[in-house]
Amino acid sequence: MNANKTVHYERRDRLALIRLDRPGTSNAIDPPTLQALGAAYHRADNDDAAAVVLHGEGPDFSAGLDPKSFLPTLQAHTYSADGPGRINPFGTTTRLSKPLVVAVQGTVGAMAHELMLAADVRIAAEGTRFGQGEVGRGTTPAGGGALRMAAEAGWGNAMRWLLTGEDWGTDEAVRLGLVQEVVPLGEQLPRAIEIAERIAANPPLAVRATLELGRRARDANAHQVFAELIPTLYRLLDTADFAERLTALKEGRDPVYTGR
Repeated sequence: MNANKTVHYERRDRLALIRLDRPGTSNAIDPPTLQALGAAYHRADNDDAAAVVLHGEGPDFSAGLDPKSFLPTLQAHTYSADGPGRINPFGTTTRLSKPLVVAVQGTVGAMAHELMLAADVRIAAEGTRFGQGEVGRGTTPAGGGALRMAAEAGWGNAMRWLLTGEDWGTDEAVRLGLVQEVVPLGEQLPRAIEIAERIAANPPLAVRATLELGRRARDANAHQVFAELIPTLYRLLDTADFAERLTALKEGRDPVYTGR
């Protein structure tokens, strides 16, 4: 599927709306879609939109990374969310300079959860399920998920979910501070737009200065670790445990991990 059909960009008055749309995949993110997201963020950052809303078409915001399409890129150590004319959607290198509000529903898995955590305000529909379960697949969050969860939810709260690989619901997401509001299904996007419009009505220089200072305070000590995310992922992809997981999947059995 053509990447420019999986990410849609819409201007609505003072807002830029970015929509994920990969029918039949729960909006799973393949390499072209990730590149298209980066291009959409770059476009939003360089037009006159005052705020940005990210959302997903269909029953799920996104299941996260599309493993079949991403595996060759990951194993070749050529994965990148950066590039000319793109802004990193995870905000670990380059970052969108405008306020980002995200509306989520259904499944918000792994890479998609990292997209959500990179947003400034998060609105979820009732019944949404969240996950950051890379550890169960022999890898680690490469888009800043572990750092941002620990920073926002507290160390023990973050490790409870990151190290077990289990998913959680909206009540827990609110308790952890990862989601700001939960609304009835179908109202998440209108509510996100309402909040973004309220943000956009404020003086833009004041909004962006406040956002920049807040992000710098939160992420000031994180950038050195951000630089280690992809090398750590590559190291784990080269382990015997990761190879064992792939073999076990093919053979239809439980993996036996050895810590090598």
